Amino acid sequence: MAKTQEFGTVSRRVLLGMGVGGAGLLASGCSLFDSGSGGTGGGSGGGEDGGTSITIASTSTIDALDPHYVNSSMYILPAGLMEGLLMQSEDGTDVVPALAESWDESEDGLTYTFHLRAANWSNGEPVTSEDALFSFQRLLSPSGAGSGYTTGASSFLPSIGIKGASAFQSGATDDWADVGISAPDESTVEVTLASPNPDFLINMTHYSMSVLNKAAVEADSTGWTSVDAWVGNGPYILSNWDPTTLVELEKNPEYWDADNVSIDRIALQLGGDMPTNILAFNAGELDITGVGAEALAGDPSLVEKMIEVPGYACHYLQTMWGGHEAIRDQRVRRALSMAIDRDALIENLPGLEAAGSLMPSSVPGWSEEIVVPFDPDGAKKLLDEAGYGDGVPGLRIQMGFEGPMFTILAEQLKETLGMEVTLDILEAGVHADTRWLPHEDTSVMSFYYGSFAGISTMPNWILNIFGIDHVRQFSLPLEAWDEIKATRADESLDGAQIAATVEEILSTKSDPQAQKYAETALAAQAELDPEKRTSTFLDAAQIREELAYTIPIAWGSQTWLTSDRVTGLQGRSSPEGYYYKHLTASE
Repeated sequence: MAKTQEFGTVSRRVLLGMGVGGAGLLASGCSLFDSGSGGTGGGSGGGEDGGTSITIASTSTIDALDPHYVNSSMYILPAGLMEGLLMQSEDGTDVVPALAESWDESEDGLTYTFHLRAANWSNGEPVTSEDALFSFQRLLSPSGAGSGYTTGASSFLPSIGIKGASAFQSGATDDWADVGISAPDESTVEVTLASPNPDFLINMTHYSMSVLNKAAVEADSTGWTSVDAWVGNGPYILSNWDPTTLVELEKNPEYWDADNVSIDRIALQLGGDMPTNILAFNAGELDITGVGAEALAGDPSLVEKMIEVPGYACHYLQTMWGGHEAIRDQRVRRALSMAIDRDALIENLPGLEAAGSLMPSSVPGWSEEIVVPFDPDGAKKLLDEAGYGDGVPGLRIQMGFEGPMFTILAEQLKETLGMEVTLDILEAGVHADTRWLPHEDTSVMSFYYGSFAGISTMPNWILNIFGIDHVRQFSLPLEAWDEIKATRADESLDGAQIAATVEEILSTKSDPQAQKYAETALAAQAELDPEKRTSTFLDAAQIREELAYTIPIAWGSQTWLTSDRVTGLQGRSSPEGYYYKHLTASE
């Protein structure tokens, strides 16, 4: 089905099946909620067996529960099922003890010694440093997936800066003794960094640093995440899981802080759309649900029930391989970014801020120097230089949902540059599956819409989110990208060989400026002087904005609606958003 508007064409493909919510990997909350599998109803207070229960809605699906790969486990594992050595403080700016009861830092800032508390797994066995060591070695074992915020990649954060970790993961070394992680005894974990890192402790709260039960994973390397095999160390136990519709959790009596966990059962209703979730929330069927700018604009009364973390996420356009060759010209991509009036774009959309950079302004050290200006004349001059002054090719934007932000964006580009813009709205799951495939229509440049978020530190937004591998991958010509895919699918190669081959392709066949971005970002990570470190990170950010393979549109708040019976939601700038252990609910 298609309809024509002034700016061009809007097409919507309606396909069978329920997909994830429109925000892709960002979606962290947001049907009628008769699960047919024993789920608790929202606002019901006590469950059938006594105790307190709540219902949370998420537009995401939970298709995996392995924290060592980028997947939707990031939304639920650290929230309630698994813990690492540390947790974030109430406001997300500092850390508090989790499995580590205390820790020491060496005078040179290179070595951290974590002292484990007496804690049990959900099966009653003690958590030991051997579990932590096993978990971190598994995370870093070369798989060829690489690090980065793309589904299926290793969830390891290069910005954490552990000595020898990246070299071990890439296959450059296969000697675990070269990695700065050890367990001197059963209650101690020692981590050594390559250089002092002020963000190290907050990075240790990331879901990738969850401590897994060694015995359970070794007993069934693929099935250990199933309900029957689940052994966790968090405040809740996995009791039911359908990846597309439902996750149910029960309070873990073995949890080290169980006395301070108030809610007995949590039901997460998955994969619904936000408008339906809002209706269910207003009807008293939900206790917590995510809410977006469009819903807030349509019903201002919702603001009274809203909890907000501002400047959390970046909404962006990402180049796709294939399509019109103009998309490979940096001047054209930069011109598109300069042609967006971001202030006008978000003027009537609550919960959004104008975003002229891929790093939110909430990140300490952020500078307006990296902001892409709204400069129509400058954009036209760049198009003239690129040879498209007499007519810029059409633009296609692929997305998994529709909204006023995209319509306004398309109208702006039509008015400013005179270009035809097609909004290609796919079923959300199809969008997620096809956005990394080349677009075959060579008459238009093709971008996809996405959004991503994470903790508000500069290394996270330079090294991890839209990081080194991301920028280099999207700068590759299509044949080089195909070469990487073939390498990763080559069963004759082991993980280390795959990783080494992929790195060789990325470092030699990517855009030279993308490689400069990588080198500048790594130089910033290694810099010890705080001011120079920040300055170098900003230099890298400037290179990334000028490359414009990824074009920022807006920064979005992370927002939830909470019912009157729920308190204790401590919103933070993190994928999981808040910890379930702090929630309380009246009967």
